[in-house]
Formats: sequence, C-alpha cells, structure tokens
Amino acid sequence: MVSRIEHIGIVVADMEAALKKYTDLLGLKVAEVEEVEVPDAVNRVAFLPLNGLNIELVHTSGDKGMAAEFLKKNGEGIHHIAFEVENLDEVFERLRQRGVKFVWDKIIPGSRGSRVAFFEPHEFNGIYIELVENH
Repeated sequence: MVSRIEHIGIVVADMEAALKKYTDLLGLKVAEVEEVEVPDAVNRVAFLPLNGLNIELVHTSGDKGMAAEFLKKNGEGIHHIAFEVENLDEVFERLRQRGVKFVWDKIIPGSRGSRVAFFEPHEFNGIYIELVENH
C-alpha cells in the first residue's frame, strides 16, 4: 500500500531559526519553501531533502489548526510521518470502509501539488500519520 516514507513533519515556532539549525548544524539544503492552506490555517513549510526522504519544517502563525494545536499542547517537535501512496482515492476509501478515522474525513490539497489525508492520531498510537499522493 505505501511505497516509502515521503517526509517527517516537524512543527517549529520560528521557521528562520529552525532553518538555520538544520542548514548550519546538519548541512542540509533547503529545496523549497511554500505556504499551504489547510483547514483552519495557513502553514509555511520548508523541505530539506536527505537521501530520498524530506525533513518538513512546519510553521503556522495562526492559533487554529493541527500545527497550532500541536504547538500549544506539546511545543516544538515531530508532528507526523508521511507515507507515499500511488492511488490515494482508492486507499482512502478502502480504509474508510474498514472504519479508519481521518482528521478531516476527506483528501485535501497538500504542498508541492500533492494530495494528502491525515489519520486521526489514535489510529497509530497517538502519532499523526499522513498519506501523500504526489503528482
């Protein structure tokens, strides 16, 4: 069903400070930065590729939405793991029919032209798991 880990999402309070650490201390390079509209928020995301996997830094200036709620409750840290799938519509429907719960109960547009769906965290031991279909 899943082909690989596409990215690991890390919520940060200060995007510029976080980027500096990942680039200066780890030597990672920023591939792209964009703003993504998600339900209840606009997030700024930065992708730092490493051997076919991306580190995604997520910053929100809002006080609503998944990233803002995570930051308030937990502080900065690993927010989600994203797995790539080929046919998100098919996977999403098959899982819904099995009773799996998703955060928004729908597929939404993601960063870099992708489509995404997030499992409710209770489905995976309290961790947000994201399914990503890249185009």
